[in-house]
Amino acid sequence: MESQIEKIRQKYWDGSTTLEEERLLKKNARNQPEGTIEERFFAELEKRKAIKGKKDFAIPKRKTTLIWQISSIAATIIVLIALSIGFNNTNNDNQYVINNPEEAYDISREALILVSSKLNKGKLYTGKIDKINDIKQTINK
Repeated sequence: MESQIEKIRQKYWDGSTTLEEERLLKKNARNQPEGTIEERFFAELEKRKAIKGKKDFAIPKRKTTLIWQISSIAATIIVLIALSIGFNNTNNDNQYVINNPEEAYDISREALILVSSKLNKGKLYTGKIDKINDIKQTINK
């Protein structure tokens, strides 16, 4: 009988026992004197099974609703600030009106020269990209 229990014990620790074999092993552990490792192990296992069903992991609703309320108030304030800034900026449309034609011509010419210089600088980089594409095509052939 003891050799059969030892085989079942080995199967239990390997994780390949059936329910009936586990019941037999637990019954044998209860029959042994208190203080043996198996008896303490199965007793602790039963205690933990009983405790496991009693745990309740409910999230308190008050904290989540408080967070939602605060975040919605903050979002509303941000939207109101953005709208007020937007309306204040539309009132100053006449800030850049120039009545003198010569001054308007000079400002336009300076702006066009600036744009032209930036475009010329960009053409330098496109020339380098063309060289890279040519090298890539020769490598792929």
